[in-house]
Amino acid sequence: MVCSWGGYTFIINLIPMHVLLCIVTGRYSSRLYVAYAPLVVLGTLLAALVPVVGFNAVLTSEHFASFLVFIILHVVALVYYIKGLLTPRLFKVAMTFVLTVGLALCLAVVAILAALVASSPTKGWSGRSLSLLDPTYASKYIPIIASVSEHQPPTWPSYFMAINVLAFLVPAGIISCFLPLSDASSFLVLYLVTSVYFSGVMVRLMLVLAPAVCILSGIALSEAFNVLTRSMKFQRPISDDTLPTAGDSTPGSSSTATITTSTKNANIKKEKMGTISKERSSKKSRKETELVGSSPVRPEKEEKLCVLPSEASAMGILFLIMLCGLYVIHCVWAAAEAYSAPSIVLTSRSHDGLHVYDDFRESYAWLRHNTEVDDKVASWWDYGYQTTAMANRTVIVDNNTWNNTHIATVGTAMSSPEKGAWEIFNSLDVKYVLVVFGG
Repeated sequence: MVCSWGGYTFIINLIPMHVLLCIVTGRYSSRLYVAYAPLVVLGTLLAALVPVVGFNAVLTSEHFASFLVFIILHVVALVYYIKGLLTPRLFKVAMTFVLTVGLALCLAVVAILAALVASSPTKGWSGRSLSLLDPTYASKYIPIIASVSEHQPPTWPSYFMAINVLAFLVPAGIISCFLPLSDASSFLVLYLVTSVYFSGVMVRLMLVLAPAVCILSGIALSEAFNVLTRSMKFQRPISDDTLPTAGDSTPGSSSTATITTSTKNANIKKEKMGTISKERSSKKSRKETELVGSSPVRPEKEEKLCVLPSEASAMGILFLIMLCGLYVIHCVWAAAEAYSAPSIVLTSRSHDGLHVYDDFRESYAWLRHNTEVDDKVASWWDYGYQTTAMANRTVIVDNNTWNNTHIATVGTAMSSPEKGAWEIFNSLDVKYVLVVFGG
């Protein structure tokens, strides 16, 4: 993830949040320690090997949450280990000592981290992260990011376009995750809540929301199908082969057999031990009778509480199947029309058919065939990657927005009069300028 996208910071903060939630809710286990501790150590070392990240893996504030939870996890693991070795009285003394040392260590780490980030005007956070945490930050301090359309907040129609009917299934999936709440379901709820917030800040982060929405909607559909099919199962007529026999149909036969068996067991115990009274054995036999007699009935009663009429169940199943089919059709249409249009080749439809505009590809081909290999090309940053890949020429700025000052310099040249633009482009050693215009 670090190699592919700067959004890896979302993952290395989401997982510590989930680990901390498990610790606070009393769900700590050795599995949690084995899963998280190597992730922090090995993940940080591997992230530091990526040139763009480097020492930022241990110096920027985006990574500090994982380190703090790493320390807390070790303190909790030490407490549980000591608890298994000592008596309750000694454990209280040791607990006080461990908590004192642990808090002192946490405070020391927090003080060191605070000292590291105090000198930074953004407190160690990158501009990308601050623009996510504070939706107004980009428009105030990094207008180049705020000017991009995919960095704008989404509208409600864009949510319906992207996830369609899943928007209505997600609340049911959240409710299902709490029945009962487990480590996995708590992670899903936490993932959904955080991704909903971030997708509401930038429309491009709908990509982060999509997996959580799909998983929770799948859980909701599974629970719905489970209820409907179980309802139809209990409404089926009972065949003659499954009817009980005459001996089994008497209400007291099973309980009588159980009472007889338990009485025999009580008599055997009385003969062997010689200490159990008749009253106690009769009480015990009655309790065993109640337990044995009620065990096959209770699950059935609980299942029958959620039984719907067979007609309603059949209609519900058909409705869900139609809903899934319509969703598949919508996804195929959206993938073909909205998400598969290349930005190199433009198309338009009119009364006389489909028109294809191949100007971008032809311009890049002209640059590749008619310019020197060492020539530099200036273009707006949206077209930097395309020029590099298709024309094989060096560009001044590209779609990577790490150096906002450089992008601003090219923007100044393109918005200046010819004399000022000429001076800026000469200082950048530019031979060609890519101009995009409408006609």
